[in-house]
Amino acid sequence: MSETDSIELQKPRLQTWELIYRGTWPNEYVQLLKKRNDEESKPFVDVFGSFSNLYSQLEQYRGKIKKLDYENMIRQEEIKSIANDPGKQFTDSEKRILALQEENISLIRQSEGNQRELLKMTQKVKELAKKEILIMNLEQKCYKVEQENDILKDELTTLQLMYRKSEDENKKLKGENNQMLEKILLQKKEEVDIINLKNETMKMIRDHQMFYELENARKEETSPDQSLDIIRSISELSLAFDRSAASGTATAAPTTSNSRPFGILSRMFRKSESEGEEADGGRGSSVSSMSRHRMYSGPSIIPANVVNKVDAHTSEIYSLAFSYQGTIFATGGADKTIKLWRTSNMPNIDPLSTLTGCNAGVMSIDIDERDQYLIGGSNDAAVRIWQITGGQIRATLMGHDNKILTVKFYGHSQRAVSGSHDRTLRLWDVRTSKNMRTIFARSSCNDLAVLSETGTNIVSGHFDKRLRFWDERQDTSSHEMLMDGRITSIDLSFCGKYLACSCKDTSAIKFIDLKLNQAIATFTADGLRIGEQTRCSFSPDGQYIAVGSSDGSIYVWNTRTLKREDVPRVHTSAVPAIRWHPFGQTFVSLEKSKRFYVWSNTEV
Repeated sequence: MSETDSIELQKPRLQTWELIYRGTWPNEYVQLLKKRNDEESKPFVDVFGSFSNLYSQLEQYRGKIKKLDYENMIRQEEIKSIANDPGKQFTDSEKRILALQEENISLIRQSEGNQRELLKMTQKVKELAKKEILIMNLEQKCYKVEQENDILKDELTTLQLMYRKSEDENKKLKGENNQMLEKILLQKKEEVDIINLKNETMKMIRDHQMFYELENARKEETSPDQSLDIIRSISELSLAFDRSAASGTATAAPTTSNSRPFGILSRMFRKSESEGEEADGGRGSSVSSMSRHRMYSGPSIIPANVVNKVDAHTSEIYSLAFSYQGTIFATGGADKTIKLWRTSNMPNIDPLSTLTGCNAGVMSIDIDERDQYLIGGSNDAAVRIWQITGGQIRATLMGHDNKILTVKFYGHSQRAVSGSHDRTLRLWDVRTSKNMRTIFARSSCNDLAVLSETGTNIVSGHFDKRLRFWDERQDTSSHEMLMDGRITSIDLSFCGKYLACSCKDTSAIKFIDLKLNQAIATFTADGLRIGEQTRCSFSPDGQYIAVGSSDGSIYVWNTRTLKREDVPRVHTSAVPAIRWHPFGQTFVSLEKSKRFYVWSNTEV
């Protein structure tokens, strides 16, 4: 290796130290680098010393070789001159010179071999230096890995201890949770027993009142034959009532002549008679379209007069549903109760009973097709089923995580579907009170409609402006329809061919043809303001669509002419819902401030 090569090898180190001593790096880094340089160069001090000695010897040999080369060149010229003169004899000194030249040549060759060996040794020294540096780095990494391994072992031990502790706490919490669930179930059972006892007590009170009224009727002046007819009628009607209440099947009341005694009895036992008739079938919104179509008589009309106003609840009213035959209807409100009302004495509305048990406002209700059960969805995330006769809670269906906005019977009232603010639909088996399926709908469900009794076609309206069509056997919707605004309600026509959809953002009603799978008309008006709980409704014959406004107005459109019909304004606050009587001659409108209005064309 030449001197220039050595200088080139030292240049990077000199440049680095020049940068350091110029003050470009902080002093503490300079000190650290000096210390590191001393530590790393210490193992190679002897190697570099040996290398320097060998290099100096190499330089000496190079000088001698150059000198010998020069002398050899001179001797070669002398030899050539002698060779050109064959007559000249070699002297002893010349012979000696020739021998020295040969020896010089061998030394030169030996020197060249030594130089090659020196270069090989230099390369090996460099390789060893690199390997030693690599070994030192690996040793440092191994030391760091061992330290990290020790830390990880300590952390693993700590985590194992924490895991064991959390397992113990989890077992303890599970035990406490099971105890709390048992207490809650026991408390719920006690609450149901209390409500049932309360309802039974109310029934006994009504029975006693009926008995005293019968006693007063008996004391009136009647002939012996009339008294006998009264007693016979009492026995027959009581027996019919008991059978109906016990079996839950239809029991026809006995009929007699229009005598005065039976007139009294018919008034006294009108409740039992009506309940027996209602047990033959009730209309909920889940009844098949053909069955519902047979229940109304004649075309629907738009009532023009308010014939009755009733202060129904102690707080706001949210929901309304008629029974199948229209003999009763139910209202649900923020006062946590459901009120049942009799319509047999229209325009007079008689209170029938009050269903309790909800822990929050009742947002949606539906009556089964036999008028035996009522289902209600509440803001306490529970679905409850009541017996209409007696008012007992038959089942409480739990599973939703947020308020329930809509419930419907379907499958001949053997099943139910509920939609919640928690973005799910739940399908329930009414007979076993079990959740058959939970469907994630991706948006808050505000209303439902069942397009077939089998439940294979369910449509839901959502906050994200979409109508979704479902098959209860699948977890995904079969198809969707995008509306202009957030959907607050949907209603299926009694023929099952059309759907009405109310949209909040645009304050409009979409009239949808289910065969064409598109909206064929949009109904709107200047003063119409659709609120969060606004429900639209078809008339029984499907000729009209009605909806209430936040300003207290009622808007009705004719689905055949697509024109708006005039309805007088009588409400003083928002109208959340309107429902036609199944016969189509009257309808009931809710006022959010505690009351409902009964409409008819009959003059008051």
